[in-house]
Amino acid sequence: MTWRPGRRALFAALALLATLILAGAVAGVFTEALWYGSVGYGSVYWTRIRITVLVQGAAAVLGAAIVFANLLLVSRHAGAVRVRRRFGNIEIAERIPRRLVLAGILTIAVAAGWWLAALQFGGGAALGVFAWLRSVPWGLPDPVFGRDAAFYVFALPVRLRAVDYLVLVLLWSGMLAAAGYALAGSMTFEDNKVRLSDPARLHLVGVVASLLALLAIRLWLSRYELLVDADAIGGSLGYTDVRARLPARMALSLLALATSVALAYGAIRRTWTAPLAAGALLVAGMAVGGFLVPGFVQRFEVEPNELARETPWIRWNMEFTRRAYGLSEVEVRPTAYAPAPRADWGALGPQVASLPLWDREPLRTAYNQLQSFVDYYRFFDVDFARYADAQGRVHQVAIAVREVDPAGIPEDARTWQTLRLNPLYIRGVGAVVTPAAEANDEGEPPLWLRNQRLLRGDLGDDPSSIERAPEAPEALRLSDPDVFFGEATRGYAVLVPGREGAFTGEAGEDYPEGIRLDSFLRVAAFAWRFGDKNLLFSGEIADSSRMLFRRAIDERVGALAPFLIWDADPYPVVSGGRIHWIIDGYAASASFPIARRHPLQGVGEIRYLNHGVKAVVDAVTGDVGIYTIGPPDPIVATFQRVFPGLIQPEEAFPAELRPHLRYPPLYLKTQAEIYASYHLGSPEAFYAGRDFWQVPVAGREGLGATYRPDFAVMALPGEAPEFLLSVPLVARERENMTALLLARNDDPRYGELVLLELPRDQLVPGPGQVLALTEQDPAISERLSLWRQRGSDVDLGQMLVVPLAGSFLYVQPVFISSEDEETRIPRLEQVVVSDGRSVSMAPNLRSAVLGLGVGGATVRDAERGAPQEGTAVDTWPAEALRLLDEAEDRLRAGDFAGFGERLEALREALRQASPAAQP
Repeated sequence: MTWRPGRRALFAALALLATLILAGAVAGVFTEALWYGSVGYGSVYWTRIRITVLVQGAAAVLGAAIVFANLLLVSRHAGAVRVRRRFGNIEIAERIPRRLVLAGILTIAVAAGWWLAALQFGGGAALGVFAWLRSVPWGLPDPVFGRDAAFYVFALPVRLRAVDYLVLVLLWSGMLAAAGYALAGSMTFEDNKVRLSDPARLHLVGVVASLLALLAIRLWLSRYELLVDADAIGGSLGYTDVRARLPARMALSLLALATSVALAYGAIRRTWTAPLAAGALLVAGMAVGGFLVPGFVQRFEVEPNELARETPWIRWNMEFTRRAYGLSEVEVRPTAYAPAPRADWGALGPQVASLPLWDREPLRTAYNQLQSFVDYYRFFDVDFARYADAQGRVHQVAIAVREVDPAGIPEDARTWQTLRLNPLYIRGVGAVVTPAAEANDEGEPPLWLRNQRLLRGDLGDDPSSIERAPEAPEALRLSDPDVFFGEATRGYAVLVPGREGAFTGEAGEDYPEGIRLDSFLRVAAFAWRFGDKNLLFSGEIADSSRMLFRRAIDERVGALAPFLIWDADPYPVVSGGRIHWIIDGYAASASFPIARRHPLQGVGEIRYLNHGVKAVVDAVTGDVGIYTIGPPDPIVATFQRVFPGLIQPEEAFPAELRPHLRYPPLYLKTQAEIYASYHLGSPEAFYAGRDFWQVPVAGREGLGATYRPDFAVMALPGEAPEFLLSVPLVARERENMTALLLARNDDPRYGELVLLELPRDQLVPGPGQVLALTEQDPAISERLSLWRQRGSDVDLGQMLVVPLAGSFLYVQPVFISSEDEETRIPRLEQVVVSDGRSVSMAPNLRSAVLGLGVGGATVRDAERGAPQEGTAVDTWPAEALRLLDEAEDRLRAGDFAGFGERLEALREALRQASPAAQP
């Protein structure tokens, strides 16, 4: 065979393209295997590869067989395949050998089968097949078919996907067969009519009949889909679905099967009477069964008696929804509301002294101004945790990790070596910790953990003595502050031992193991993966260099367990002298039967959500551990079967990190939004909707800010203080508070939900109403206006609702900062407290509570604590008592200057409160 230059170029281009595709695939598999091996989960990767190959391979073989069989029929019926060539004025029809035809058909079939299999079973779909094969039952049968919930979550999606795949394969086969018959002349177009040879007619009609048979199967399976996609009361199954749509789908399935048989019969007997009659009946059945009958039942049978008809299905929806969102075992505590006549700090102090006063955003801004040190360090987020001191007292703290922000590196210094190799720019350093209930004299956050140096050598012999404040808990010692893996640490990096400033480590110290670049093959593979030629040509990379990638926490755990939904907000913990990240994982499904659908940001609509997993990532080494938490979850248990050793049991969770477990705010918010409707005890009340709740949308200054769950060390009425996560609930389309939902975080009651339910016959103010009360108070509004007129930004933080015996305390911080973005450092200027009837504002929580106790809005100077003009006169006894207590404290401490200051402030307060001082 003579190769022409054009053919040679085409063949060379195709060969080069195939080589590039193959090289990219090989580089991807090779580097993935290296990464999974470096984190200790190599078996997980190869299990995923085996699952993908087995599932896609089986689907591809089946698809290729169907396509091959159809094309083989075409080749047999169409006769010999010839290629016409012209040599001058002579045209020659050259017959292509049969073996080449078969080889071509086989190539097309294999390519089509693999492509369609990858399209339908690629990604997580292959995992879904194995999850179905190894699924764990829920023990929860549905009320219609008696199928376990696991059938809907695991089996039904696989069956539907398999049917859809066969439809795609048959459609593709039919199109290829039609094209083959057209090329062979067995299918022609004459006078706007299609003329087919008998073999072509029988073949193509057989394909259509097979598609109709698959439609029958799809309609039969759609009966089960009603339990996961119906949209009656509660967004789930209803009377019309069960009594009208379900029988209609059964009938339509039988009609589709009958039409398939009729079409085959008509093709064999050369008659279109039976197929046309069956097809018309099927179309009519779709119109009648799909629209007319359900509409008739809904309008004339359901709507006149809707409550009676829908009651059983509402009851099922309530039960399955509670099970789907972990709301079956909420401890409901009916709570009487009887506010005390005055607030007594002596009684309230132990319950509220540790309440957090700092909000995340003001703290983040303050940290970035006070503790970032250089432009390329940044605090991206602030989280709340708790630590116990030597006396066992639990302190709530705010914690933020200092990570690298490449945008802060000067543009002329933002080179490849800087971003990928320089030790200063490839890892963060340390954390900042603030006691959340305190502020210093300037209103700035006090720092228990601070001032980490940029290089390990700068820390001295005892780095913890530099970083940790003396009053901080011992657990906050941070001797290894490196942060190679973080919340916002993206992109790859290369550790180069011996480079100036590099961390080579001392005996016993751990550093990221990474992936050793000890061969040209590894370097080339990563250069290909990242599309970065610098890896190949850099003279600094040696055999001892180590590659780090997937350094962001969510990327790291998401690669290991992509079948879970991972929280977007991992939180840091200081333990054992270094930083660990804990991130929450959720088991979710859109196929849980009869449950309400709920939109989850970044995921879509779901019908099941369970917080069943936590992952721990070491910020220094990148080591990852994934653990179950709480009651067993069937989805998690199923994937434990699929990937043995990936998700460890709760008993294996590190004991030193156990006291730092937190209930996920995202999960509690989702539960609160669901429970706002599903707290009702009867279908009748649910149908009437007369006591639906909602999460407040105005808990701070301005409208539209959604209330987020808050962590706080506080006490449930009659119990000792503990670390709680809470979210208030208010009446729907109103602002009065109806309940407070709390999640416990401390062992042995971690994960328990408590609902403080308020009486319906009393008006209990919600956060929005208390905010309005604050802004309407003359003394407070005047002070806020004055600050704003002076060019300051005033930020009212989110209001914290604190349960007391028979009442609530509403606590809201006031932050003041400069309008200049370059110099703004938010200060905790005042604290506003309210009992729902009166409101008080003072520089600290204690003074605000005391002011609330004597009535009237108190506004005190942040510097001296002296009453200001406009302060209610009847607040002076509480102010005097506070100053006297402070004077005694200073005297006992030997601070005679401070004692004199407080004594003078007391004298001034008494002078202003005396009758002679009043206007």
